[in-house]
Amino acid sequence: MSSIDLFSQDTDTSSFILDVLSSVNYAVEMHSSPSISAPLSPIVIWDLDSFTAENTAALTNIRMQHPDTMVLVYAEDPERYAKIPNNLFDIILSTEAVKLHLMSKLAKLKEINSAKTIFRERMSHLVGKSEAMQRLRKTVERAILHTGPVLIQGESGVGKDLIARAIACVYDKFVTVNCSAIPDTLFESELFGHTRGAFTGAQNERIGLFEDANGGAIFLDEIGDMPLQAQVKLLRVIQNHEIRPIGANRTRHVDVRIIAATNRDLKEEIREKRFREDLYYRLNVIPMQLSPLRERKEDIEDLANYFIHQYAPAGEPYRLSPEALQKLQDHSWPGNIRELENTIQRTLCFTDPGIIKAEDLQIDDAPVAEKKRPVANSYDEFREMQFEEEREFLKETIRKCDGSVSLAAEKLGMIRTALYNRLGRLGINVKEIKGSH
Repeated sequence: MSSIDLFSQDTDTSSFILDVLSSVNYAVEMHSSPSISAPLSPIVIWDLDSFTAENTAALTNIRMQHPDTMVLVYAEDPERYAKIPNNLFDIILSTEAVKLHLMSKLAKLKEINSAKTIFRERMSHLVGKSEAMQRLRKTVERAILHTGPVLIQGESGVGKDLIARAIACVYDKFVTVNCSAIPDTLFESELFGHTRGAFTGAQNERIGLFEDANGGAIFLDEIGDMPLQAQVKLLRVIQNHEIRPIGANRTRHVDVRIIAATNRDLKEEIREKRFREDLYYRLNVIPMQLSPLRERKEDIEDLANYFIHQYAPAGEPYRLSPEALQKLQDHSWPGNIRELENTIQRTLCFTDPGIIKAEDLQIDDAPVAEKKRPVANSYDEFREMQFEEEREFLKETIRKCDGSVSLAAEKLGMIRTALYNRLGRLGINVKEIKGSH
């Protein structure tokens, strides 16, 4: 049962409100005085005409003591109260409008309140007091209020997915697409869907991920890996807000907030003709550049404590010693926040509750320069070397999961079908991996 506080004298309008709310199972607490003597419900309805002289002071008090409470105010003639600052309420209505639109306005307040709650939860993950993080939080808050495409750029492990989820906090739908895990030949079908019989094997109609995200947000992760042909079709979606499934004769309208992310230098990709310049500018309406952890070491203490709080077993307190903190701050963190998170998680597994000492932190301090890599003589050779490294990494991960692709996908944070697609794209036979286990 939902609850509401109604501040009003006994009037025809207040009686109407009580009757309507009781009929839809709302618990209403009626207050004939503007004084607040107990915790308030998430929503307050306030009759301005009942407390003419006390309105501003009382509403200010509500905002100060209960900043998350949503306030709907009403009056016979709202223009009489034009001097009341509009930041003291969320919705103002005439008494006539209350009788016509009460339930729809309450639904809107509940929706806003829910979005605020989700926003605070998502923003709580954006930890750090550096100037870069403070700027980023402000940019995220502004981005939430708009509907334009967002392009998030930064190294692997800096938290691009957290930023995307924070921006999309106002949407019920949030669909993630890992562009690097979809085979080139399946991109169009995955994103836009297909009709029955559109191609060999298309036995049923299938909606694409864009249509699945309609009315919400879609996160195109690793968009720098998107094939050029798919980039052309994505450009049309952004321009026209329409998709055309494979085999369909008509387009379908979609209303989707697009958030893209990449660890690649897209301007370099444009110079190398691997990314379309027109798509880059369409996506880069709201740009966000995430700094690597080595450039904001003042955030390391807050992040480490955040991960300690997140992963420490209940009732088992841990605290970093000054030497341990210094060791964390001296490391270059090539894996960024993800590497720091893994380090803290590993430390908690092998350390008793209490003070975490420097020697308790197992950090790979081997300089990157010492890691010898074969030299490629061409770009194609370089790409093949990358693919071979990825093949070995995925094979080893599956072996560690006793040959289970489902467990490997869960460990890697991937959808099982996406991992299967990536294995197929790399020419990896899962049965051979299981057989060699």
